[in-house]
Amino acid sequence: MRIPGLIRRRPVVAPVVALAVAALIGLGLHLPVRSAPATVPTADRAAAVPLTTSTNTGCNKAPRKGFVRCMSVVRTPADHVLTPQVAAPPTTALAPSDIQSAYRLPAGHGGGQTVAIVDAYGDSNAEADLAAYRAYYDLPPCTTANGCFKKVDQSGGSNYPPDDPDWGTETTLDLDAVSAACPACNILLVQGDDASFDNLGIAENTAVALGAKFVSNSYGADEDPSELSYSHYYDHPGVVIAASSGDVGNKVGTPSTFQNVVAVGGTKLAKDTSVARGWTETAWTSAGSGCSTISAQPDYQSPLDTQCANRATADISADADPASGLAIYDTLGQGGWLQVGGTSLASPLVTAMYALAGTPAAGTYPVTYPYHDTHSTTDLFDITEGSNGTCGNVLCNAGPGWDGPTGLGTPDGVGALTYGEHGDIEGQVTDAATGEPVADAVITASPGGYLTHTDSTGHYDISANVGTYTVSATSYTYASTSRSGVGVTTNADTTADFALQAKSRATVSGTVADGSGHGWPLYARITIDGYPGGPIYTDPFTGHYDVTLAGQTTYHVHVVPVYPGVLGSPDDGYLQQDTDLAVSSSDISRDFRLAVDQNACTAPGYGANGLSESFDNAQGGTPGDGWTVSGSKAGWRFDNPGDRAAVNLLDSHFAVADSATATGRIDSTLTSPSVDLSGQKAPHLSFTSGYYGANGQRADVELSTDGGRSWTDVWHRSTANGAGTVDLPVPQAAGKKDVRVRFHFTGAHGWWWSVDDLLLGTHTCTPLPGGLVSGLVTDHATGKPVQGSVVADTARPADRTVAGTTEEPTVSGFYSLFLPAGRKQLSATTPGYTATTATTDVSADRVTRLDWDLHAAGGTR
Repeated sequence: MRIPGLIRRRPVVAPVVALAVAALIGLGLHLPVRSAPATVPTADRAAAVPLTTSTNTGCNKAPRKGFVRCMSVVRTPADHVLTPQVAAPPTTALAPSDIQSAYRLPAGHGGGQTVAIVDAYGDSNAEADLAAYRAYYDLPPCTTANGCFKKVDQSGGSNYPPDDPDWGTETTLDLDAVSAACPACNILLVQGDDASFDNLGIAENTAVALGAKFVSNSYGADEDPSELSYSHYYDHPGVVIAASSGDVGNKVGTPSTFQNVVAVGGTKLAKDTSVARGWTETAWTSAGSGCSTISAQPDYQSPLDTQCANRATADISADADPASGLAIYDTLGQGGWLQVGGTSLASPLVTAMYALAGTPAAGTYPVTYPYHDTHSTTDLFDITEGSNGTCGNVLCNAGPGWDGPTGLGTPDGVGALTYGEHGDIEGQVTDAATGEPVADAVITASPGGYLTHTDSTGHYDISANVGTYTVSATSYTYASTSRSGVGVTTNADTTADFALQAKSRATVSGTVADGSGHGWPLYARITIDGYPGGPIYTDPFTGHYDVTLAGQTTYHVHVVPVYPGVLGSPDDGYLQQDTDLAVSSSDISRDFRLAVDQNACTAPGYGANGLSESFDNAQGGTPGDGWTVSGSKAGWRFDNPGDRAAVNLLDSHFAVADSATATGRIDSTLTSPSVDLSGQKAPHLSFTSGYYGANGQRADVELSTDGGRSWTDVWHRSTANGAGTVDLPVPQAAGKKDVRVRFHFTGAHGWWWSVDDLLLGTHTCTPLPGGLVSGLVTDHATGKPVQGSVVADTARPADRTVAGTTEEPTVSGFYSLFLPAGRKQLSATTPGYTATTATTDVSADRVTRLDWDLHAAGGTR
C-alpha cells in the first residue's frame, strides 16, 4: 500500500543504521566512532573491511503526507554498520574512468553545459567534498570561484535550508556522479527547503529558470492520483528532466512516471575482459519498473509492446547496483569514502550523458530521443538478462528491446541521447468524400517509432531524424492508409497528406437512469469493448450520453454509476449492466436502466422496507428522526458520555443508557416513531445490542401494534452480558398500520446498554422518499473547481457528501447527496474558504441542481 505524497529517494547508501546506533547508545552501549580525515590522502586504495551487503540511509523512512523520503543504499560490511573509509575509496567502488569506459563516453565534451541537481535540505560541505573527490581522481576543479559550481536555495538565492546528513549523502552522490560522467560540465545544486513535493517542485522550476538544460531528480514516490497535480513542475520542453525509477523492484513511482520525464532504471555493471566491450551488464534486482496507474500512455511508447496500456517505466538505464556502486566522498553525512548505488546513481549519470550529447532541441521532450533513434542497435547496449520481480513479462524481466528494469538499454556513447539532424513530416488528413478534416487521427512514421495525432483542423507535424520513412494514417472510423518512401532532409518540411475512406458509422445516444423505483438520471461510466476512446461518462445532471461508433459491428457494453464522496462502494449500490449493442449504419437511441443491488441496499435513496435507524442525526440527549426519550433526566443519550466502545467499532453514533454518567438509578425509555407495516407479511425487528448487566439491572425491548396503547415484551436481559446483532421475528406486527418499538433500561452501579442499526420491517430494498441534490463547487475568484468540499444538510449533519473525491475521472468539483423531499438548507465547508449556506427545494425522484461559488477565507484568492 502506498502512502500518498510519499517519495522514495533513489541513491544507494545507509540509513536504518543511524536509528540502530541511536538505539544502542540509548541502552548505554558505546560504539566505535569512525571519523573523517582532515584532508584526503592521494592514492592509498588498500582494502579496509570487506563490503558484502547494502544498507539504507536515515532519510529512508515514511514521511507525512506530501513529503518525500530518500531511498539511498550504501555498500556495507556484513554487520550492516556504515563504514566510511578514511584513506581511499573502497577497492570495489567504480571510479570516473570506469563509468567513461563502460559507456564509451566521448572525452572532452560537455563544456559550457550545466547539469542541475535538485535535492532536499542543505549540505554546507557540498563544495568542499566535491573538490576533494575531483582532486582524488584528477578531474578539473569545479568551484564557485571558477564558475563551474553554483549552489542556491529553492528560490535561487542563498537562504540555504538547514543541513541534513542523510540527504547530504544523497547530494554528494549526485554531484560526484555528474563529475564522473561529464567532468567538463558545470554543476548547479538547488536545495529544496524540505523534502516536500511542493518545495522540490519549486526547486525544479528554479533550476530551469537559471538556465539548466539538464536536471536530475534522485527521488520518487509511490503513485497516487493526487500526485498528478505536481506533474507541471516536471514539464519543461527543451530540457532533460530525469528521475530515478525506484529501488524497490517491480513497482512504479512519481515523478518518473510523468510522461515528459526520463525514467532512469538500473543495472549491475561488472568488468569482463572476455567480451569486446570489457564490461557486462544485467538488470539490477531492485530497479524500479512497471505500469503506471495514473499517467496515460505517451505517444512515443505506443508502438512498443510494453504489456501496459498506460505509461511504462523505465526509459533508459545505467549502473545502480550498490555492489557495483560509485565511490563518493561525503563528510557531512558519513565522514569519508563510501560505495553507493541505487537509481539515485543512475539518474545523475544519465542526465550528465545527455549533457555530453549537446543542448536539446527547443520545444522537444528529450525522453523521446532514445525511442526515435534510428541507430539504436549501435547507440544503446541492449540489456537482456536479469529481473526485478515475478510479474512474468517484460515489465520486470530484461529481454531484447524495451523492458521495464532497463528500458531501451544503457548508453553506448551518446548517440541515442541527441535529437540529431532532423526535419519535419507534416500534412493534412481529410475525409476522402467530403474533404472535411479528420481530427485525432493517429499518424505514425517508421522506423523510429514516431507517433502523433491530428489536431482539430486535421493537421499533423512530426519532427524526425533525417532518413526515409513509411508514414501511416489511422482513425477509428476510417480505413487506414500508408505512404512509403517519405524522405526527411535537414531543416526541411516534407508534406504527406492523406484522404481517408470513411467506414460506416452511427451515433449511439441515450440516458442512464435508476431502474428500481426513483427513475432519476445517473452519472455513469460506459465502457465499450473495442472502442478506442476509452470509457465515456454521462452528464451528471441529465444522465445523457452520446458516442459515434464504427458501424456494422456488435459491441459489448458495461454500464455502472460513479459518484464522489460517501455515496457508497465502487458500484454505488447498483448492479453493473452488461449488454450487447448492435450498431449498423444508422443512428440509434439506447437507454439503460440500472437496478439496485437488493442484497447490499447501499444505493443512495434506498433502504430497508420499514423503520430503520442508525442515530446518525441524534445529538446529545435528543434522538431526532421522530424518536423520543422519557424517564430519568440522565437517560438515553447519543453522544456516548461514558466513552463506551461501540459494538460496530467503525460506527461512533449509537444510543446508550449509561448508569455511570448518572447520579443514582436510571429508569429511561427510548421510543420509536410509528411505522406502517400493512403491506408486510413477515416483518422482523433487528438491532445491534451491547449490554453489560448487573444485579438489579434490566433491559427490555417492547413492541406495540396499536399505536402505543399496549406493549408486549419481546426481548430482555438482566445480569447476562452480550454484544452483537439481535434479530427477532415479529409476526404480530404483520399487516399493522401503526407499529412502534421501545427500549427500556433500568440500572445503576456503572453498567450500560447501547443500541444501534435498528430495523423494524423487512430487509427488502425499497425506495426512500426523497431526491438527489447535485452540483459543482467552484472558486469565486478563479472559476476553477474546488475539491474536498463537504456539502451537508444543516438540519441533519450526518446527511453529507464530499465533492470530487473519487478515483474515477469524474467532473471536477462535483457532488451528489440524497435528501428527503422538501425545502432544505445546505452548507458547503472547505478548508481555506468561507463556509456557505444555501436553500433549495428537493424534488422527489429527481435531481435538483445546486452549484456553489466559494469565496476564499480572508480575501480574494
